Amino acid sequence: MRSRIFKDMKIGRKLMLSYLLACIMPLLAVSLIIYKVSANSLEEASLEFASVFSSQIVSNIDDFVEEYDRVTKSVLVDNDVIYSLVDEPEASVMEQVNQQLALRRIMMRLMTLKPEIKGIIFLTNQNQLFQFNSDGAYVNVIGLKEQEWLNQIVQSEEKLTVTAVHDRSYCDRNQDSIVLTVGRQLLNYGGANAGILLIDIEPSSLFELSEGFLLVRNQYNIKISITDSQNGILYDSDVASGRMTWEEARNIKDPLFYDKKEDEFLVLTNETKRAGIKVNAVIPRSDLLFKINKIGYVTAAAVFGSMTVVIAISLMFSRTITSPIRQLQRRMQQVEEGKYKVLLERESNDEIGSLITSYNRMVRKIKALIEEVYVAEIKQKNAKYLALQTQINPHMLYNTLESIRMKALVQGQDEIADMIKILAKMFRMSLSTQTTPHQIRDEIDYAENYLKLQNIRFQDLFSLEVKLENHILNAFIISLVLQPVIENSIEHGFRGSGKPLHIMVSGKVTEAEDIILRISDNGKGMSEEKINEINKWISYTEPNRSYLEQGQEESGTSIGLKNIGERIKLHYGEKYYLKVSKSNHIGTIVEICIPGLWKQESAE
Repeated sequence: MRSRIFKDMKIGRKLMLSYLLACIMPLLAVSLIIYKVSANSLEEASLEFASVFSSQIVSNIDDFVEEYDRVTKSVLVDNDVIYSLVDEPEASVMEQVNQQLALRRIMMRLMTLKPEIKGIIFLTNQNQLFQFNSDGAYVNVIGLKEQEWLNQIVQSEEKLTVTAVHDRSYCDRNQDSIVLTVGRQLLNYGGANAGILLIDIEPSSLFELSEGFLLVRNQYNIKISITDSQNGILYDSDVASGRMTWEEARNIKDPLFYDKKEDEFLVLTNETKRAGIKVNAVIPRSDLLFKINKIGYVTAAAVFGSMTVVIAISLMFSRTITSPIRQLQRRMQQVEEGKYKVLLERESNDEIGSLITSYNRMVRKIKALIEEVYVAEIKQKNAKYLALQTQINPHMLYNTLESIRMKALVQGQDEIADMIKILAKMFRMSLSTQTTPHQIRDEIDYAENYLKLQNIRFQDLFSLEVKLENHILNAFIISLVLQPVIENSIEHGFRGSGKPLHIMVSGKVTEAEDIILRISDNGKGMSEEKINEINKWISYTEPNRSYLEQGQEESGTSIGLKNIGERIKLHYGEKYYLKVSKSNHIGTIVEICIPGLWKQESAE
């Protein structure tokens, strides 16, 4: 079915489809490959950047842990003041005050070294609490021990633990502030647990966003989430950049995916060497696909533009092929209609140029053959006509008829003399070889002479009425047109009727300046079937060689009318005609249409 559709296509559409398939298919394949490669490269580049960036963050966090491990060792753990507070719970009041003042100086020095520290708490195993807060807040021991993150530090096998972010509900002021806590378990000289050192730190100090990350993060919407071993959140880039609050971040069940499906994100996870801290780089696939889709849109636009150019070029090239073929097709149709016209010669030497050259040769040869046949037929007719003229010498005929007429006058036969005079005049008109243009008034004169002869024979039973204006009478016409029609009226309208026959010739000029002559009679007329048969016989213009060669007559119809109709079409064209119609009252009407020619050169 598809092959049939392709076979029935116009050649221009076939060429267009071929061009499109030949150009667009490779273009689509290349564009698809470029799109896939670009999309994969973009995804790989994003993942590589996220991997490098998360690795850098892991390194920074390792440095952070190492730094606080070193600080807590050098400043706090190695200081005898702490151990004295632990090992000498029954010291005097003055000694305890001095020890607390010394510890306070150590904490102040530590907070000076690390401005990000919000507070330092030292909780002994005897529930002694030593604290120093930058905002002067007071810590409730009972509230502190109820914190889950404190139990995490106590139960941790690591000496240094970093907890998830939490509020400071155990303080009497700034309870809503968010901090993370670095906790260290303290051991006495004997290795027993002496207490816990807690350092509250601003979460933003754990990691600082660089300008490069901010640029790429805004481009791909990359999120950095830092969590502990219990999946508790330590840092969130969305909070650090102000996109959300810590309260919102803490209320999210899954800090990585914001309660969304995991398959909607690309996640890269790295873990620090110590403290079990995980750094997660999360890239939303929708944002990554947006960039990839942007590449797709650009690729589609390029493909569409290329298709437009290909279509324009294919149209241009296909027209150079199909245009001469269409012209050749139109000329072939005209040849079928009998119009032989050549095409302009093409300068190209391709197959179409050769085809047009062959067509032009064929048309010229056909025209030459038609001319030869036409000339041969004309010569044959002229030869027959000349033979007839040779057989009937006009001068001999005129002289003979004049001699007969003079003899009739001598014998007193005036009527016979008039008939011979009229007959001689008619012979002179019909056999004349002069080239003088023939007018309608000449046809009327010939018809009147014919009726005079018939009236002598039938004792004035025929009358002719002419209603033609002078400008119509002066128009030119081919010879012997009216007389055969009038003869037909007498032959078919008068015989058998037994009453005088009145014939009227009238005419008019149309808006196209054609002349319509109407020859009507009051004879017995004809039936509709007979009229239709005659008109069909007259309008049949195919060459009838048996008629031309043998002069046979169609039964019941007039060869004279057909001869007139054919001569009118041959001389004036297919537009002009002779047809028979029935009168509204009685009799028959013959209508002749000829061009209105009033110049002599037009009639020649």
